[in-house]
Amino acid sequence: MKTYAVFPGLEALQQASKTQRWLTVPEVERTMAEVSGYLAKLTGNPEDIATFLLENARPYRTDMDRLFIAHTAIQVGITRAVLRHRQLDGLAGCSMGDFARSAVAGSTSLEQIIGIVWHLSQYRSLSPPGELSSVRPKDGNFTSTQLEWLDSTGISHSLWSERYGALSGTVEAIEAIKPEAKDLGIKIRKMYPYPFHSHLMTPVADSIRDLVSGWEIAPPAIPVYSSVFLRYLETGEDMREEALAGASSPIRWFDTIRNLRDQFGVRRLINIGPTDTITGWIPDSQDYGDIEVIDAWDICREDAVTLANV
Repeated sequence: MKTYAVFPGLEALQQASKTQRWLTVPEVERTMAEVSGYLAKLTGNPEDIATFLLENARPYRTDMDRLFIAHTAIQVGITRAVLRHRQLDGLAGCSMGDFARSAVAGSTSLEQIIGIVWHLSQYRSLSPPGELSSVRPKDGNFTSTQLEWLDSTGISHSLWSERYGALSGTVEAIEAIKPEAKDLGIKIRKMYPYPFHSHLMTPVADSIRDLVSGWEIAPPAIPVYSSVFLRYLETGEDMREEALAGASSPIRWFDTIRNLRDQFGVRRLINIGPTDTITGWIPDSQDYGDIEVIDAWDICREDAVTLANV
């Protein structure tokens, strides 16, 4: 059975208890220290990303810049821990999770990835004002009518599951559709004050292109399926272009899961997490319940318990 590791976006760090329990796993502990060193080179100050996560139950409200770094660091650490126990046949991620995924694939060094992530955090304000908002039906899964309406709005949207997605655009555009959304039984709630995954982020993507223009990027050492392009990334140039496109393009995670299963026979996913924001819906789905989802914590929990008892 093919086993793919999957990497969620920023919402993966919104439950402190599920994040903090990882910090005593040896691979995670070492990776957090490694990344803290890389970040210190960029900021010119001492950095401790593990302490940042321990001291802030809501890191997304405290420091968005370091949240970006912590997200990538902990996901790379978790994957290193998983690889001690399991072999992976492929990787897939969405949004910020694609940075950790790219580092695990070996296309660039972790230090280079942290450089990109820090650059993104520092230059995200290059985009025009906007926001990323969650969008979900008040009850059950999206209906065909609701999905058709989302398509008709002209606002960039990403579908994470049968019952959850995100809108990205100007504040005015999103506010303007809320009355009609309410009539259709759809809830919209602001998440981040930046229009991630919309054309408004093109200036940020262009700045990243300048940053990485001279880098040699290797083909992925582990197969990588892109939730931006909906295809496998086979060359270093593929990896480069997806990293640039991801900032300003919708994420098609629901389509990714469908394609991995139906076209490539993937039936087992390891959720790198730390939370199950992109896999929690799968076991309850009438159509996708045949996919086995394993939480990385269930593979590695004994590593943390052993260390804690030393």
